[in-house]
Amino acid sequence: MIKLGLVYLHKGGMAPPLGLMSIATYLRKNFKDTKLKIKIIDINFDDILGEIKRNNFDIVGLGAMTIEYKKAILLSQEIKKIRPRLPVIIGGVHISTLPHSFHLIFDFGVIGEGEKTLLDVLKLYNQEKSLPIKKLRKIKGLVFREENKIIITKERLLIEDLDDLPVVDRSLINKKYFDFYPLTTWGEFGREFPILTSRGCPYQCIFCSTKKFWKRVRYHSIDHVVDDVKDLIENYGVTYIQIWDDLFTINKQRLREMALRFKEEGINKKVKFNCQPRANLIDEEMCQILKALNVRIVMFGFESGSEKTLNFLKAGTVKVSQNKKAIKLCVKNGFKVQGSVIFGVPGETVKEMKKTIDFLKFALKSGVERLWSFVLTPFPATIIWEIVKKRGKVADNMDWEILSHQGIDNPLCLDENISKEEFKRIFLKGRAIINRFKWRKVFSFLKNNPFLTIYYFFKKPYAYFSYLITKRGF
Repeated sequence: MIKLGLVYLHKGGMAPPLGLMSIATYLRKNFKDTKLKIKIIDINFDDILGEIKRNNFDIVGLGAMTIEYKKAILLSQEIKKIRPRLPVIIGGVHISTLPHSFHLIFDFGVIGEGEKTLLDVLKLYNQEKSLPIKKLRKIKGLVFREENKIIITKERLLIEDLDDLPVVDRSLINKKYFDFYPLTTWGEFGREFPILTSRGCPYQCIFCSTKKFWKRVRYHSIDHVVDDVKDLIENYGVTYIQIWDDLFTINKQRLREMALRFKEEGINKKVKFNCQPRANLIDEEMCQILKALNVRIVMFGFESGSEKTLNFLKAGTVKVSQNKKAIKLCVKNGFKVQGSVIFGVPGETVKEMKKTIDFLKFALKSGVERLWSFVLTPFPATIIWEIVKKRGKVADNMDWEILSHQGIDNPLCLDENISKEEFKRIFLKGRAIINRFKWRKVFSFLKNNPFLTIYYFFKKPYAYFSYLITKRGF
């Protein structure tokens, strides 16, 4: 038997480890060489080092985004103290987009989609009872060090048919992900869970590494999506589903077919959805399709109220007028509209940031339900990363924890002609407007759920308000 531990490092919120679940489910289906036992160790619920001590794992894999990479390094150092010879793998978007940041503490890294690569790794381990470097060289999609040199093996081809990936096995994760709770995104109580119906995005916003990681857009079949949703409804009692596709509204015909199947299966009467569309792809027809799917919330990346800044961020694919039109159209069609904006863009002037403030005021008056504001953050494999790297503010090896969307005290992309004090003042002015959305949502939630709110408050007052503040949050 081979025992594999997969560690999830994203702390806070109720975002389940969908990527690790996909890998684990795929491995269970396709690894036939010997018995395979897989355990997902979740930082939100588990004592990671305790689990490493208790379980005699043959291999441990960690998934990490850029901001979690330092955490992954430190954790791996602790793991090696416990079991020095235990192979530790690093995977996820960071090492995939910046393989030259590979740290010696890891035995090797997985670049890109991990399902097939880890299957090859397990087959090698089963044959050799170890993972010799000479044999690892033959596996596509890996990075490791050999004689102080970083070795990157041949690129692995994408999974062409996403239906090769089975519906994820939700029994792999903590049952608390399916608890009945106040869902502040919806303003209701219930159970929610995310799904992916596709991988990739056709656009290339200059702050996003999706294009680099997923390469191009691929879709699950409608049958697969239906099976996925039905599993959540019938086996886990889920009534709210987040569609985590980077861009859900790419293919109208596919969505029409999906809506028809949802109606045939009665899915659109049993569960509500939210999704991420794009303002330039929203029209009356798209609104009708989304309504047929029972999408209730649409979440946009509005990014900026300045035409110049928005054009820069989204490579000329969206206009401010389209963002405003999308808001009006979606509100008219009964959707709850949510979204986000960005401050601190290279070349962005104070005047342009104030236009984003004006956009927030417009959104508030136009019926937008919820907005977030972020500080532009450079991540590897993006155009923004290269711009800020030339300024000497980021590097292939750095303190990854400073890359925060909330870093108002150290905005790395801020135009050099604007002081940090001036930026902070403007950003907080925008945040003050956004807090008005927050309180609007709080009062709406309490109004719509008076009895359940009272019941849960008296049953577990500390847990209830802790949940609202630290996990879902208004």
